[in-house]
Amino acid sequence: MNIYYLLLNLFICLVTALPQQNVFMKPDDHGDIWSLCGDSTQHLLRGYKEGVSISPAMPKTGEDIRVKVEGSLLRDINSGLVDIDLMIMNMIKIKKQLNLCDVLESEVMGYKSCPLKAGDIVLDVTAWIPKELPKLPLTGNILISDNEGNTVTCIHLDFKLT
Repeated sequence: MNIYYLLLNLFICLVTALPQQNVFMKPDDHGDIWSLCGDSTQHLLRGYKEGVSISPAMPKTGEDIRVKVEGSLLRDINSGLVDIDLMIMNMIKIKKQLNLCDVLESEVMGYKSCPLKAGDIVLDVTAWIPKELPKLPLTGNILISDNEGNTVTCIHLDFKLT
């Protein structure tokens, strides 16, 4: 009987010592105010289940918005673009194209290094929403692509500024 308990304890120790596998998001996973754009299975950054968050839950003018994406980057990203394409009440267009490395190395992204290395990664963005923006519905995409035009990740936003 002692051998049985010894083997059982050994088995439990081995199982708990194994690294935990992260589960990736499915294409239809989304939050209340966001979703992934296009076919997320083709993104170079595969988000972990529950790995995308936006706070506060209802973004407000005159305050910060924080977008966090946790996942696995399939390969190194040496350079690329950040395309911001937003509309406020389908009338006011906010469109910017930024150099990915400049954004990564800025305060907005917490001074991350460029290039991005393959493997587990957390992209954590904090940006100020100007209080001058009208408190109206906002929709659009924030797309990060590599230097070859491949989608690293893309988040679609759809909420009302308060």
